[in-house]
Parts: sequence; structure tokens; C-alpha cells
Amino acid sequence: MTTCPTHQTTAPPAPDMPHRPQHTRLVCKGCGAAAGSPAERRAHHCPCCGERFADGCTGQPRRRTCPHCGTLDTHTSQWLPPADPMADFLGNRYTRSPWFRAWEEASIRFGHDLAHHLVQVTTEIDRTHMYGEIVFGRHVLGVRYGTRFEAASPCPRRDECRRGRVWTPVWTREDLLNVHLHGAGPGASGCDRARMHSEGAG
Repeated sequence: MTTCPTHQTTAPPAPDMPHRPQHTRLVCKGCGAAAGSPAERRAHHCPCCGERFADGCTGQPRRRTCPHCGTLDTHTSQWLPPADPMADFLGNRYTRSPWFRAWEEASIRFGHDLAHHLVQVTTEIDRTHMYGEIVFGRHVLGVRYGTRFEAASPCPRRDECRRGRVWTPVWTREDLLNVHLHGAGPGASGCDRARMHSEGAG
């Protein structure tokens, strides 16, 4: 077994083996090994220091984590380098979230100052878009992002539909200003409230 990174220069802690060989009918639900058997001890304890794996048994996992030694690749029996999220972040080895990518594109399209006022809002209504709001003082402009940015304006049928909104594609800061001042523009979608009602009826 390759020595784990933690114990290359220091002795491992005393083994902690809570299971003792005994005749029992109990088996692990993950790997099926009889409780207390050598197979179970190998499956649930670090081969380097004997400590119980922090993540327990999940069948035949590819990687197991020991609280002392780090992560063991069970297929190659090699210890993986210790996880260092800060190093991954500073080394640009991480996956940007969808919202971060939307915020980044908003910065490019509309300006860094506008993106600074763009906040993510969690909604369960529309799962195909990310929804946010540009908040400046007491004014709020709803925007959503899927394959493009769209800005919200109230449904034109305000007497009949008080909660519905229509969405206008926006490409520039001027587009956002026009929606804010004048409402729906060219290419605006139909009222999303009406669409939800029709989908619910179908």
C-alpha cells in the first residue's frame, strides 16, 4: 500500500478496530460482508492507519475518505493528493456555477456597475431559466437568463391579469432602459401567467 500523504513523515495513529471476529448473521447493507468479518474490516477501515472510513460503506465506492490519511482510490489502491479547494480556486481549476456565468455575461453586456446590482432570486415557477433582479434604490427590474437575457414588464392586460409578465429580449444597457421606461419591446413573449394557466389546463 502506498503511504498516505499525511503519514509520510509522521506515524499513523493507533488503529481503531471496533469490529471483532464473531459469529453473527448481520451483514453490511452496502457491501454484503458479514459484520465483523475480515472483508468488512477491509471495506470499512483505512488500510494505512486502521481508522474507520469517514464516509462508511456505500457498496463498492471508487474513493474512500479517511479522517487521518485523506482519500484512497480503491481501484488503484493509491492515495490521492489532499483536497485543497483554495489551491484549485487560485489555480483556476474549478467549475463556475451557472449563475456566475450569467453574472459574468451581464458584466460584459451591461457593464460591471449594473451587474453589481444584479441579485439572484430563487423561484420554483420557471425551472428553465435563472431569475434575478436589478435592484437600484426602490426600483426593481426583473431579468432572466437561459440562452439569452430577457427583461420583465407587466402584462398589458392589467385589468384581467395582475400578476403576469411579458419578457423582452435585451442585448444592451439601452434595451434594459427601454423596458424600464416603456414596457415590453420588440420580440416580447406572451404573458407567462397565461402560458402557465394553459399548461396547467393541458
